[in-house]
Amino acid sequence: AAAKKMWDENSNKTQSTNQPGGMMFAGSSEMSAALQLFIITKEEKYSKRFTELLWPSLDRSPGGRGGLSSALQAVPYMGNDFKTRLRDYIIKYKESIDAYGKENPYGVPITSRGWGGNSGVINFAITNYYANKYYPDIVNTEYVYKGLNYIFGCHPYSNISFVSAVGTVSKEIGYGNNRADFSFIAGGVVPGLLLFQPDFLENKEDWPFFWGENEYVIDIGAAYVFLSNAVNELVSK
Repeated sequence: AAAKKMWDENSNKTQSTNQPGGMMFAGSSEMSAALQLFIITKEEKYSKRFTELLWPSLDRSPGGRGGLSSALQAVPYMGNDFKTRLRDYIIKYKESIDAYGKENPYGVPITSRGWGGNSGVINFAITNYYANKYYPDIVNTEYVYKGLNYIFGCHPYSNISFVSAVGTVSKEIGYGNNRADFSFIAGGVVPGLLLFQPDFLENKEDWPFFWGENEYVIDIGAAYVFLSNAVNELVSK
């Protein structure tokens, strides 16, 4: 009831940037909210808004990635026509992620910006899990495994697992809740490698206060738990 009330209160408010046609949270957040409200309520107005945002987002995005994770999570709830229409975007997506294999030997999206890219790698693998679940003839399980392999040590710079206490060699110190200390939290996941221009990769092992490399991040930890369970499901079949 609270979520529906918030949706209704925001539905007629435009963004402060004066962009047309949307809520205060227009874009991917609105798309995600619409999907979750539809799953819970089954009310058509939410599915309608979800698809209104989804298809243009997929068309605009290189490789059909924009909104793809939400689209895949929607498959069980949206009917066969939706799944059939989404298939062409999955084919396009598969072509785009195969390009990572030409950029690096790990076949994952290694970040080139100012913050470690483990969240991108984990979310990439989670998207691939959903893609494999509904379109196994297009995206096979290796596209899921390579994300977790990277996090566990199959990455540049070192072979250290970015998950503390998981792996044969793992992170021993991180930038944790007590930020004045050299923290260790079992199961904590750090952002990972930073790429300094032009081509220098770094992940310091003895100095956790470079938070872009070594802070324990709650949402990355949650995504890692999901991915680990997804891989356990796949390997148990």
